Amino acid sequence: MHNFPAVPAPDGLREQKKARTRSELERAAVSLALERDFDDVTVDEICSRVPVSHRTFFNYFDSKEDALFGIRRAWGDADLVADQLDATYGGSVLSTVIDTLFRALPAANSEPGLHESRLLIASRHPGLLGTRMRRLDDLRVGLVSAVAGLIERERPEVAAPDSSVTAEAMAELLVVAAIGAVRVAVREWADAGATADIASVAARATAIARSVAPLLD
Repeated sequence: MHNFPAVPAPDGLREQKKARTRSELERAAVSLALERDFDDVTVDEICSRVPVSHRTFFNYFDSKEDALFGIRRAWGDADLVADQLDATYGGSVLSTVIDTLFRALPAANSEPGLHESRLLIASRHPGLLGTRMRRLDDLRVGLVSAVAGLIERERPEVAAPDSSVTAEAMAELLVVAAIGAVRVAVREWADAGATADIASVAARATAIARSVAPLLD
C-alpha cells in the first residue's frame, strides 16, 4: 500500500475551512453560554463541541470570551477592517463604526440570531459586556486606522490636508465615543428587558453618540 503525500488544499478552500471552524467555535461558545453561567464554561468544552484541539482554538481566539463575542485578532488588521467599513458604509461614518462594533467582523456561515444571542448573554452577565468592550479597546488600533481611511475617502472636506486636526485624531475620538455609546445603549437594552433587536440597539447607540454634538460648542 502506497502512502501518498496529502495534496494541499487550494488557498480559497483553506480559507473557507478556517472560516467554518472559526464560526463553529463561536456558535459553540454562544450555545454553551445560553445553557449555563459562562464562568463555568471551559475552552475544552467549546473545543469538544466542534470538535477541534486546544491548539486550534487558540489559533483563532485568545480566550473563551473572545470566542463568545467573535472578537478576533483580525481587529488589528486595518485592511480587513477597512473592507468591512466600506461594505457597510451608507453615508454616516458614525453609524458605520457603531454597526461594525456591534457585528464585529462576521465569520462565514454565521447563523441568524447569533448577534442577538450574544446581546442576551451580555444582559444576563453584565461583566461580559465590559470584557467585550475592553477587548475592542485593546484592538482598536486597526479600527482607528481604517476609520481614518474612511474619513479621508468619504468625507475629504473634513479631513483636508490643511486641517489642524488629522483624520487619525478624528477617527480615534470617533471610535472611543462609539464604544461608549454602544456600552450605554446595551445597558439600556438590558434594563428594559432585552427585547429590542440588534438594529434598534445600534440605532439607539448612534442617537446617543449624536446627542452630545450640541455640547461640543
